[in-house]
Amino acid sequence: MALQRRLLKAAVGLPGPARRRLAGEPLEIDGRRLDERMQILTRLATARAPRSFDVETMRRGEAELVALAAEDPRPDVAVHDRTIEGPAGPLPVRLYHPPAAVDRAPGIVWFHMGGWVIGSLATSHALCTRLAHRVGAVVMSVDYRLAPEHRFPAQLDDGLAAVSWMIANADALGVDPHRVAVGGGSAGGTLTAVVCQQRRRRDEPQPAAQILVYPLTDWRARGGSLDSCAACFPLGTGLVEWFRAQALPDEAAADDERASPGRSSELWGLAPAVVVTAGFDPLRDQGLAYARALEQAGVPVRVRCEDALPHAFTIFGGLVPEARRATERLVDDVADVLGA
Repeated sequence: MALQRRLLKAAVGLPGPARRRLAGEPLEIDGRRLDERMQILTRLATARAPRSFDVETMRRGEAELVALAAEDPRPDVAVHDRTIEGPAGPLPVRLYHPPAAVDRAPGIVWFHMGGWVIGSLATSHALCTRLAHRVGAVVMSVDYRLAPEHRFPAQLDDGLAAVSWMIANADALGVDPHRVAVGGGSAGGTLTAVVCQQRRRRDEPQPAAQILVYPLTDWRARGGSLDSCAACFPLGTGLVEWFRAQALPDEAAADDERASPGRSSELWGLAPAVVVTAGFDPLRDQGLAYARALEQAGVPVRVRCEDALPHAFTIFGGLVPEARRATERLVDDVADVLGA
């Protein structure tokens, strides 16, 4: 693995002319151009892509990709794993404590990406260390149950329990219970949006912010970027459909607002949102549509599309400088929203 990482770094670090030759003809979709180094990784990865999907292969592939491409975690953030009480028994979480905190720290509950099928605490590890350091927050990453072993709504049940646990245990964690945000990437962003909607329906206080990073908001969405970015790496439309088949118990579940938060017509009163999408992502249009719908409902929203990057760009910061810069912009947005 270490040798593969060095070889990939060497490939994306080639001088300009050699790098352009390796990247090939620039990839342009919907008036956007893919970052050159990201295009090199795309070419190398797609050449080795599996011909078909199965759960164990996909889980191994995701873990290997994160190990190869992610930034190193910050060494000055204290990290420890534990379990909390979940709806189906002990729920594994990973806590990140900032190097220094004045008074009560903000809190962030984070849900990793992976279509509710793949991913783990390792997926967002480097990002969570950066959130803890830059925001000065206590971050709790949640190892929620995965499909197909545990289909929807198991993920939502775990997500709601995790947010309630952090708020209830704010004193022991050194967290300000009024400054607890919720966030996640991709299907973790879906989970974030649904948690906020469900807490409002239950007359529970809203989080201080919701952080939606390239979120899936509607399993029924069609057209637009789902077509133009259908063959993008690392997420294409075929993989989106595969995740849906694994995660949802039946076709009708795709209409459930608890699975497709963008289908809700009642978005008023939700937490202020940070919505970050990616240009080369089949989910781009639905993330932007959800941001617009939140704005129309009177929710404060800051929205940005990282035009030159693909879905899951937060795990490519170890190899792609633009992905690292985009992740820094995301972390700065979160710090600003939480007043850090």
